[in-house]
Amino acid sequence: MTGVVLAVHAGAAALLWRLAPEPVLVAESAPITVALIADEPQTQAVQPPVAQPTPVKPVPVVQPRPTPPIPRPTPPVLASPRPAAAQEMQVPVAPPAPPAPLAPAELPPVAQAAPATQAAPTGPTTAAPAAQAGRASTQPKVLPSSAVRYLVEPVLSYPRVSRELGEQGVVRLKVLVDEQGRPRDIEVARSSGYPRLDQQAVQAMKKARFQPHLEDGQARSVWVLAPLTFNLED
Repeated sequence: MTGVVLAVHAGAAALLWRLAPEPVLVAESAPITVALIADEPQTQAVQPPVAQPTPVKPVPVVQPRPTPPIPRPTPPVLASPRPAAAQEMQVPVAPPAPPAPLAPAELPPVAQAAPATQAAPTGPTTAAPAAQAGRASTQPKVLPSSAVRYLVEPVLSYPRVSRELGEQGVVRLKVLVDEQGRPRDIEVARSSGYPRLDQQAVQAMKKARFQPHLEDGQARSVWVLAPLTFNLED
């Protein structure tokens, strides 16, 4: 039995020897020398230096020196003579002796005269209204033309220039008639609008005469409102 096992092992070993690959002979190669060549450094572009701005130095501001105030001379204080006078007035004066009391019969009658002085102004005040009433009664009254009568009527003379220019209208006059009926004062109360006609009306009224105005049987001066008409058709 042992022999069989050995035969099997021997056969297997022979078989493996046959199947093993033949060794390949490799020829020795010559050594390869590698030389490392360094790359040339690339020329970098030279950039011009950038000029830095020059810092501006601040100019110091010179402040004007304050002008020292000029001391004003102090006016000399003059000694007033009043204190001396006051000192002189401080001299003690003896108080005056009290007046002796008067007897009741010797007192002046001042209290009795006061009512008489207060009642004196009442005289002119009572007479003033009477005087004003008397002056008011002497003022001439203002009457319309229908309240008086003409003794001589005013004669109007038409100015030639006014007639040629076609001027016409009514002139209202305010006439002061005295106690004899004569016009003492003439005023233009309302104009006709034409100075030539107004002047002609005043000249005509100066030659007029009125019947005196009577009040309580006495002639009185009065104001009369008299209209005078200028008409081209007359």
